[in-house]
Amino acid sequence: MLKVRVSGPTYELKDYLEHMEKDKVYQVTSQSKPLKNKGTNKIFRVFSDVDKRTKIEARKRQGNR
Repeated sequence: MLKVRVSGPTYELKDYLEHMEKDKVYQVTSQSKPLKNKGTNKIFRVFSDVDKRTKIEARKRQGNR
């Protein structure tokens, strides 16, 4: 699992999260709300946990057995 911090304007953060939802290799398993950066009201940050879809599917299969 990767722990990712992404910074930028809110419209770019929204684009990033939408792109990750459509990604076929990686999946965002959790994400924070946009948080303000100190000293600016234009740049925000989002923390997210990203995992490979194959690992997530393998965990689901193990839970079903």
